[in-house]
Amino acid sequence: MSRGSEQRQVTLDRLTRAARVALGSGRTLDDRLIADICEQNGVDPKAFRRFFATDDELLDAVNEQLVHDCVSRLRSAVDAFDAIHLVESEDEGEVGEAADTTTPLEIAARMLADSWPLDRGGLIIRAQRRLRALTSQAGGGDAAAAAERSFVERLVPVFEDLMAKLDRRFTWSPTLAVRVVVDTYERSFESWLLMGNREEDFDASPYATRTLPVLLRGTSEPLPTA
Repeated sequence: MSRGSEQRQVTLDRLTRAARVALGSGRTLDDRLIADICEQNGVDPKAFRRFFATDDELLDAVNEQLVHDCVSRLRSAVDAFDAIHLVESEDEGEVGEAADTTTPLEIAARMLADSWPLDRGGLIIRAQRRLRALTSQAGGGDAAAAAERSFVERLVPVFEDLMAKLDRRFTWSPTLAVRVVVDTYERSFESWLLMGNREEDFDASPYATRTLPVLLRGTSEPLPTA
């Protein structure tokens, strides 16, 4: 990559991250927001369209950055996950009083919520992208749907590795199983926030403690013993 291309990519990333912060706070994607992120990054607003030809391109770049960060956080959490060790630790009283009833699937569900795959800002951005696609007269729904499919597809190997660590395998199509987890997680997280709860407490929500373990169990089975 040439120096000019590298500099362009750096500017693209900075504009995208600035837009992500602004959109995640609830601001609307409009000329004022674009002018603000250009000012923050020393970009002439007239030159902005050389980086993003349309508003949808900017929103897609923001969503892609959001998805990349989400997948990276889940991947790191799964790579560090050790269900058997955690169960043994809880049995020794290191983690909780109800340790004797804690299962590896319940610990896995709590780990997934603890890894913060989605925060309030990310939820707002994803909702904005879907709303924009649904209401735009110029279309854009295909790009939004493709982005959703890509998100699930990139999470499938992460969840398959998690299942392997739990000595389980999917009985459902892995793509379908992950789609169900992603969709129910997002809707439940949204409801949790709408009820006035703190996003950092979602790992204690009914979804994380009860529903998600059931989903993980119901879409998989133990690996056959040798």
